[in-house]
Amino acid sequence: MHMFHTLTDVQSGAPISLLRCIDNREDNLCIGLRSISYTVGWYNVGPQESISWRPGGSTEATETAKVTPGLYRFAILRNFINRLGVNLSIRLDNVTNRVVLRIPVGWEVQFTDGLLSLLGLDDGLHGEWLNSGTYTGDHSIGFAGLKKLHVYVEQLSTTGNFVDGAPSTLLTTVGVGLRSPLGAIETIRFENLELKRLTDGLISELKVSICDDYGKIVDNHGQPISVVLEIC
Repeated sequence: MHMFHTLTDVQSGAPISLLRCIDNREDNLCIGLRSISYTVGWYNVGPQESISWRPGGSTEATETAKVTPGLYRFAILRNFINRLGVNLSIRLDNVTNRVVLRIPVGWEVQFTDGLLSLLGLDDGLHGEWLNSGTYTGDHSIGFAGLKKLHVYVEQLSTTGNFVDGAPSTLLTTVGVGLRSPLGAIETIRFENLELKRLTDGLISELKVSICDDYGKIVDNHGQPISVVLEIC
């Protein structure tokens, strides 16, 4: 017998009570992800990121441009920086995947730490003003952001289910990357289920957690994530 459970707003990671228990007392049921729907609410540029500039030798910022939170590709942020009006320019070295930042003579520029981290620059961290000159990225740019959604189900049996050699309640992973802009609504359906065993007994609730590549629950900033689980 196949059962389908649609769970909405699972982004909080809270357990969801079932009106009808799943009877797995015979320990023969498996679970799989049939589909996942989400509104993209994660981003790689958070709130309070900005760029400030002033004439060289000055002690106060002449102007500050706030960067709107969002899911940015390098080209979008590059265009924003290059249009600031002080002849500031940034480009990407496609061989090294590192940025080259040029600050014109007579100006100083300050980036917030989040932007510097995204651009792979150590120069300018912790509020330091950058003098005129050319700066090369210390690391590759970090625009890849969230690459996969890792779907965990707490009621999954860890018997025979391992991740990197350790027992796990990971059901499956879903690739996302940067293909969708902030606010986009996506639905991904799976024709071939990756089935995992449920814990035995009567199951009265299901707890689904959507985590990032580092095992932390994805902060989707209030945007919904829902899943359809198939049990057979």
